Amino acid sequence: ELLGDLAAARETLEIVLRAEQALVSRADLVLACSEEDVALFQRIFDADPLKLRIVPNGAFVENFPEPGDVQRPELRKQLGLPLNRPIAIFLGSLYGPNVDAAQFIAQRLAPACPDILFVVAGGVGEALAGEPLIDNLMVTGRVDDKHRDELLLAADMALNPMNAGSGTNIKMFDYMAAGLPVVTTQIGARGIGTIASAPTGIFVESLEAFPSCCVELAKSYGTDLAIRQSVRETVRRSFSWERISQALGALLTDAFARRNVALGLRVAMMSTWNITCGIGEHSGYLIGALTAEGAQVLVLGNSIDGHQPLGFERDLRTAVSRVWRWDNQTWRDSGIDQDRLDSVLGLSRPDLLIIQHHSGYVPFMDVETSVRRAYDRGIRVVVEMHDGRNVPLEHKARLCAAGASLIVHHADELKGLPSKYQAQASVSPLPILVPSTLREAQGNIMVDGETSIGGFGFLRPYKGLLMSIRVLAQLRKKYPGLRYRGWHALYPGDGSEDYLKLCFDEAVRLGVRNAIEIDTRFLPIEEIQAGLRMASVVLMPYDPSEEGGSAAVNLALAVGRPVVTSPSSIFHSVADVVCNAGSHTVEAYARSVDRMLSDPREATELSGRAKAWAAANSYSRAAQAILERSCAEFRLGEHCQKVGTQ
Repeated sequence: ELLGDLAAARETLEIVLRAEQALVSRADLVLACSEEDVALFQRIFDADPLKLRIVPNGAFVENFPEPGDVQRPELRKQLGLPLNRPIAIFLGSLYGPNVDAAQFIAQRLAPACPDILFVVAGGVGEALAGEPLIDNLMVTGRVDDKHRDELLLAADMALNPMNAGSGTNIKMFDYMAAGLPVVTTQIGARGIGTIASAPTGIFVESLEAFPSCCVELAKSYGTDLAIRQSVRETVRRSFSWERISQALGALLTDAFARRNVALGLRVAMMSTWNITCGIGEHSGYLIGALTAEGAQVLVLGNSIDGHQPLGFERDLRTAVSRVWRWDNQTWRDSGIDQDRLDSVLGLSRPDLLIIQHHSGYVPFMDVETSVRRAYDRGIRVVVEMHDGRNVPLEHKARLCAAGASLIVHHADELKGLPSKYQAQASVSPLPILVPSTLREAQGNIMVDGETSIGGFGFLRPYKGLLMSIRVLAQLRKKYPGLRYRGWHALYPGDGSEDYLKLCFDEAVRLGVRNAIEIDTRFLPIEEIQAGLRMASVVLMPYDPSEEGGSAAVNLALAVGRPVVTSPSSIFHSVADVVCNAGSHTVEAYARSVDRMLSDPREATELSGRAKAWAAANSYSRAAQAILERSCAEFRLGEHCQKVGTQ
């Protein structure tokens, strides 16, 4: 469109493509703005996925004041805007999709919402020169940065009715930095969220729903300070140039330092990625350890549709290609795109493929097909099973027959596996992320002057927060100052908020609400471990589970505090280093916690065992074992020289 007649511009386009092809092939790193661009570079230029990184567009968030500090009435007076009328703003240059959006506002949206003033700012206003203006539409034309920012701060909401275009819309980040709730289409929200996963204050709607959404927003959200702060915090966390530039600088520094270092194994890892998921967290720690051992790692991630991304840092630090879909909303549309996977494997040429397997991710046939195709390419395949007890023995045998090696987290998950496949299977406890500074094991029931029970795990009923509250209520009869501090992140689409309300209602009924603190944010694990380190004892009263191991209990053990668990089989691999309550009852948990609080010697001994276990089962050890076995089985030569030497 920018070049006019494409036939006449063909020579120019061919020159540009040849130049880009040469740059991509010669570069050490290729930076893309979105997942769509990553896929495009692979398709057009046959780019090695391992050299691609996603560096998103953003906004200078700190150029705008905090929402609570904005003097909107004064701004409106200066700008000649009405004081008592909702204002919706749209920014845009004179660009095709922006023109369509502006015409939609002028012809359909503004007439449907006569009580709202619609402001169209920027060069796109030229496209409305021939439109009959109505009373509630203002077209400013081109504006400088200062005037643009003042208009944003004076508005109640922002609009992005885009029906075409690619990549992320930079205007979205300017809207959010100014603290504006935004009504947008799915195309306009690309890279930020979907209908199911958009962050608070971002309303992803069809064009038909824009009028009703704007009317409701004007009534209930336009002046809501909490919504404005939430929107601004989202862009600060995930799309601020201040953070993006710092992270990019670290990536470039690291890439330069590694430029003359001998390259190690090329590893592809299929896993959930950059979403709220414990297995995705596990993958991140394992990738860090593999990279420290010299491996080059490519993540084969799930599509982000239906999930709220956790931020840009992981996709910037690690090469990512999205090759499968995890539908944990309707559970009907999960699967691996085999053609896409084949293409990525062909371009990246990994020595090793690690599949992080959970039976709730994709159909078994998809996993088996992926294993077979990768093995046929000469790639060693490792399938790490996170719910091995739920995987039929026949399926384990078929994966082995297809060429995979299996890793399970408890020996009973391999019971009955045919002897001819035993050499392809191994038992390895879920690794532990050991903090860089680990408090010496101690048994004091008071840590920093407070006696407390710590808890950790997603806010899902089977993880037992309701049970922990009842245990707290019983123990406060003996320990009146006892408190509960829990780090329980909300789990998207799983009724987490309703469950939290149920827990708080029970706490009120039992008279312990003021003794409970729950942090529902999805925090970096180091922050959670710092909090758990302050607990007198960690309680994990999980319901029975068929999963092979608990990442949550490992992270709790790593801080060196005594841990009390349920008798669930998910804790069998750590049976020697935790206090098993014996039965899933309030009384049993209360007795076990009381033992830790009343007997410092037993608590000290358990803490010491936890610390020793953490050191022996670190992610560094797990990475070394995977690479050493890969070298031994596939005799990968020079790539393996570094393994075991660090």
